[in-house]
Amino acid sequence: MLKANRTQMKEINKNLLRQALKSRKKATKPELAALTHLSVVTVNSLINEMVLSGEVIEGEEVPSNGGRPSRQYVYNGNYRKALIIYGYEHNRKNLIHLLIINAFGECIERKTDYFSDVVIDSFDQWIEYAFKAHENICVIVFGLPGAEENGVIYVNDYSGIIGDKFLSYYQSKYGVPVIYENDINAAVYGYYTRQDSQTVQTVVGIYYPRIYGPGAGIVINKEIYKGYKNFAGEVSWLPLRPSWNEVNYDHSQEVVFMLSQIVAIYSCVLAPERIVFYGDFLTEEILEKLMLHIQYLLKGNFLPCIQFEKSIKKDFETGMIQIAFRELQKREGKVEWY
Repeated sequence: MLKANRTQMKEINKNLLRQALKSRKKATKPELAALTHLSVVTVNSLINEMVLSGEVIEGEEVPSNGGRPSRQYVYNGNYRKALIIYGYEHNRKNLIHLLIINAFGECIERKTDYFSDVVIDSFDQWIEYAFKAHENICVIVFGLPGAEENGVIYVNDYSGIIGDKFLSYYQSKYGVPVIYENDINAAVYGYYTRQDSQTVQTVVGIYYPRIYGPGAGIVINKEIYKGYKNFAGEVSWLPLRPSWNEVNYDHSQEVVFMLSQIVAIYSCVLAPERIVFYGDFLTEEILEKLMLHIQYLLKGNFLPCIQFEKSIKKDFETGMIQIAFRELQKREGKVEWY
């Protein structure tokens, strides 16, 4: 059994105070002691340290029960920030978004623009601006199509960033960790966070941008499943006929036949509760025909809940914010065990 030393216990207790302050927004030291079950002496010592570091801000004094007024303390949401850059195809062009989120997971700035191409230094101007305008950016999170393993991007719709230069370039230049998540993994994670995790354990998302091959994402029990070499979801490599670049997307029957093969494969292998498709060509007519065809293919033995979304943006952004927020949380009082 692991035992915590004094330094580790200190960080564990600070994490308790962080959680309490974030949930309450503001609290006095006696209130924090009651919420965390820490002694008033411990709370007093740790809060004073956190005020000195700038992580906690002194608030106003409030009346107490007949005694001296107590000072409230507020968690400083700007003490840690994450920079997010994510992009997807829109109107057959590359639409790229920049977000800055604070330690509460709140978006405090955003930029949006079309990029004609994406290469290694494409985002330098945006990132340089962000680091000048915002203190305490401690992680950069990219959300782009493709697969990455150990800092090497080896499958990507943007050929200019394939290899080991893209992530290392930004990490070296800005001196903070750089995280990469592919577009559909982030989107399906965002979709999953909107579901009831008590009843929905497995979700599959499939994105058809048309000008690039489709990609799929899988979330199982609150975690993105990436498989060996992070290759899970590279469905454009499946030997299906018609393939994604042979289909007439204006012909509903062709689309139904293409989508039904994917649904049948995932249903038999993973049996997900929900499958969500993203694509600007998706209609209610296609959904109705798809449900009937799946019932026919699987002989009524299995039928997941299937949902269509015209745009990936909402779930993609939600997922990227959640992923970046988790990265910020990892950097709050990380406890090292020996």
